[in-house]
Amino acid sequence: MPQDALSHLSLPANAPRRESRLKPKYQLQGYAEGFDDDTLWYDAIWRDGRVHLVCPKLNNLKAHVQKGQFALDGTPVKIARLCQYYRHDIIELKASTAPKQVSLSAFGTTVSSEVNAAAPQMFAGLNTALCLSKDNDLRWIVDFARYHQTMHGLEALILMDNGSETYGLQDIRDALSLTDLKQVLVLSVPWKYGPRGKAPFARTEKYLQTALFNVLRLRWLGQARAVLSCDIDELIYTPGTTVFDLAQQSMGKYVRLPGTWRYPDPDASEPALHQSHTYRATDGKRCPTKWCIVPSGPLGGFQWDTHLLEKLPLPSLFTSKRGEFWHCHAISTGWKAGRWNKEEKNKLPDPEAAAVLAEVFGPPA
Repeated sequence: MPQDALSHLSLPANAPRRESRLKPKYQLQGYAEGFDDDTLWYDAIWRDGRVHLVCPKLNNLKAHVQKGQFALDGTPVKIARLCQYYRHDIIELKASTAPKQVSLSAFGTTVSSEVNAAAPQMFAGLNTALCLSKDNDLRWIVDFARYHQTMHGLEALILMDNGSETYGLQDIRDALSLTDLKQVLVLSVPWKYGPRGKAPFARTEKYLQTALFNVLRLRWLGQARAVLSCDIDELIYTPGTTVFDLAQQSMGKYVRLPGTWRYPDPDASEPALHQSHTYRATDGKRCPTKWCIVPSGPLGGFQWDTHLLEKLPLPSLFTSKRGEFWHCHAISTGWKAGRWNKEEKNKLPDPEAAAVLAEVFGPPA
């Protein structure tokens, strides 16, 4: 299997389906269509004497899996540990050497996938960012990388492509070859992103992103100097330092940064560029935090989630006052949420952002 492929396994057509745990009254229209009912695991990774199967929440499938029979290269093995988290589960199987294949006899059939050996050397010592993306303009992707290279010393990027229809994986690789990044990994992850529920369950069954973050953690990023989680429409700003150095110097070698919305200059000729986002909202409302972590640090064993480390006590203690991220309103295809219906009326110029963006990209577009 290529080094940039995941060992994704879907349930066969005659097997039971994953059932939603969310009551119908909290499900929006189209919820069932967006729900991933057939992925059994996203990847199978051998690391530190164990095979890790990173799954969406097993839900009703858990009993079938526990009663089933796993095998590694044909040799039966028992589940060593089943770790359950908020949006994903991880099945661990003991393996003293790296197996080539894992199989499960359950659901009245046998399913199998290849096993990938962890490859942390790919990103060892590198300042690395990870992003999930779908159909984002290639210019946006390159500008995201350029900004974080210039302002933060970004050296590597893992981009997970969630089934883009306007270009292929090689187009992304070709675009990023225009940067000076030392390492680029573009992964195909064309599976269901997950449905949005009604509050307070908006993200409860959005399995994909959280599970994939932990695939990356286990398979590639254990030796990275520091890892930044933020989206293509987000620019980190930490005046006087870099976000990667901030993580290195922070308690637990982990830092969270709040975000604020940025909007294009009303007179910008190309508003849908990062460099045009020189206006801020006047209400000062914060976006949910993004984070940067040293994987080899004391908190490296915690699960990675979109906005925090899962089950980390007192997460607010790790929110830095030395920076933020700028959430660029017009950098969006609208594939995740109806952002275009939420235009901010009260905006003011932000001279500081304008100066930083001009330094990176040149004069406003």
